[in-house]
Amino acid sequence: MQIGDLLKPVAIDLNYAPKDKADAINHLVDLMEKSGNLNDADRYRKAVFEREAKVSTGLGEGVAIPHAKSAGVTAPGLAAMVASNGIDFDSLDGKTTYLFFLIASPHNASNEHLDVLARLSTLLIDENFRTSLIHAKNKEKFLKSIELAEKQKIKEENQDTCPSQEAVTDTAQSSSEEQDTDIHFDLVAVTACPAGLSHTYMAAESLEKAALSMGIKIKVEADGAAGHRNKLLPEDIAYAKGVVVAADRAVEMDRFIGKPLVQVGVVEGIRRPKELIEQALSSNCPTFDASTKTEYSSMFMRLYRHLMSGLTYLLPLAATAGILSAIARIGILHNTNLGLFLDSIGYSIGTLLFPVLSAFIAFSIAGKTALVAGFTGGVMAMIESSGVLGAVANGFVGGGVAFCTASLAQRFLKGHDAMFALLVYPIVGALGTTLIAQFVTNLPFALLDDFLNSLFANSGLVIQILLGSVLAGMMSADMGGPMNKISYACGALLLADCLPENGPGSLVMASVMAGGMIPPMAAGAAAGLLGRRFFDEHERKIAFWSFLKGLLFITEGVVPFLAFNRQRMTIACIVGSATAGGLSMYYQCQVCAPHGGIFIIPLAENSLSFLFSLFIGTLVGAVLFTVLRIGVKRQSDEV
Repeated sequence: MQIGDLLKPVAIDLNYAPKDKADAINHLVDLMEKSGNLNDADRYRKAVFEREAKVSTGLGEGVAIPHAKSAGVTAPGLAAMVASNGIDFDSLDGKTTYLFFLIASPHNASNEHLDVLARLSTLLIDENFRTSLIHAKNKEKFLKSIELAEKQKIKEENQDTCPSQEAVTDTAQSSSEEQDTDIHFDLVAVTACPAGLSHTYMAAESLEKAALSMGIKIKVEADGAAGHRNKLLPEDIAYAKGVVVAADRAVEMDRFIGKPLVQVGVVEGIRRPKELIEQALSSNCPTFDASTKTEYSSMFMRLYRHLMSGLTYLLPLAATAGILSAIARIGILHNTNLGLFLDSIGYSIGTLLFPVLSAFIAFSIAGKTALVAGFTGGVMAMIESSGVLGAVANGFVGGGVAFCTASLAQRFLKGHDAMFALLVYPIVGALGTTLIAQFVTNLPFALLDDFLNSLFANSGLVIQILLGSVLAGMMSADMGGPMNKISYACGALLLADCLPENGPGSLVMASVMAGGMIPPMAAGAAAGLLGRRFFDEHERKIAFWSFLKGLLFITEGVVPFLAFNRQRMTIACIVGSATAGGLSMYYQCQVCAPHGGIFIIPLAENSLSFLFSLFIGTLVGAVLFTVLRIGVKRQSDEV
């Protein structure tokens, strides 16, 4: 299979002039839809925007490769676009982007398809190849350039894997000592990105080319969607003088203990491979061990990631506990045997919330050896009533205790610490966490938890409405960004603090959920009903699905509508969300789960008032969407 098998002429546009980044992505997705590779274009479009929000796929040198895996993809495919005027695509080098390839990959893509996509990524590193595509006169010449470059690449790959007879003879005549020398590498590397598509293979190619130009022998393991390509063997690592890990997700790191190691994001592997190679081989490169801090983000972001890791495991438990207990309180089941049984199950699951939250915060910090210490921290938070804040603090304590224990054991036991992993690590972790929780963290966080609950209960309705409005507005301020995540984390953690019963947390969670539901509902109502003539055909087409996504609490359903003018459209989202969140708090609406949208509203306290809050918030947001849209269009016409 070759690139031409995935890139159809109907999915190529050599003369499009996108207004901005969002317009470019939307047009590429529309081209992909024409190729017949999608069964749900909106679902795939959302996945592409979500991937783009994590880190720009504008790789520099005038090239961008947006991509996503999605259940909305029927078969792997490519779409291509050349923007003759060029646009700002948030490229890593800050330069204008002219050449775009969109990759669509289903979750079950075959290795053969993934090999083809990886080959395209590596071809785009060549400047002459990029230039030939940007200046192609028509689709036939565009595809011909790809075909010629790919044939040359395949020829090179075959030469690498199929040595000539002369080379085989020379190898057979060489001494065994020389053979051993030939297979040793000066440097080994691993590349990986979240999707495992373009960035993974482009970083690998960049490192290999840079090493070749420097006369350095390198072996690069590309940890992509099709698994490990060119997997590093123990002997490869043993003889290597240094290691480069260019990855945006977790890779197997223990195998590099004792080696000089540089760890960066996968994009850095593409941008500055020579610098990374020089750094890994320099005499002052730090040696990797279990205690090495290899993350390249700020301390705040590291703490935030650990907290989000614990929250990820907490959410399904919180939803199950809250929903079962809410069902048990329904009039027809209240005080019946079935109701009591469901309530007891919900209560039992609710007792796991703090231990699970603490355990997986600790796990994120120090791995499996921290699980017992983390669970102990959560149990201590329950015993001393230090609330969800105590559970969070004790999770970090447990992770820290486990991390220090493992570091000391590896240092003083010199590699013989494995026998202690099943007994000593858990006991030391549990005792250490218990002591610190008992004498340091539990008391202040118990007082803080009581203070916050009392403050909320006695703050008065005006303050509660203001809190609900602010948190709801934050849900739609940056669509999956830090403000959105902080707001949702506040709602989910405070809800966990009161489950399986209702309490202040369920009031806050109701406002947060309302805030997250409004943006796509308001956009859908504006494009589908209120201001149809002010929206384009594509927006009117997806209006219903956007509204439906809002009902399901999928805030990102509004993203396609922000492409027109993100700054002004976001104002409509924030005001609509804040209105709904404030009304929800005014009516004292309470939800029992951190997600579910329309499905959990029947179980909410004051459910009719919650629906009314959603209606008013949607109406306000839809009106603003339409008014702001008209204003922007008039300004554009005047210009």
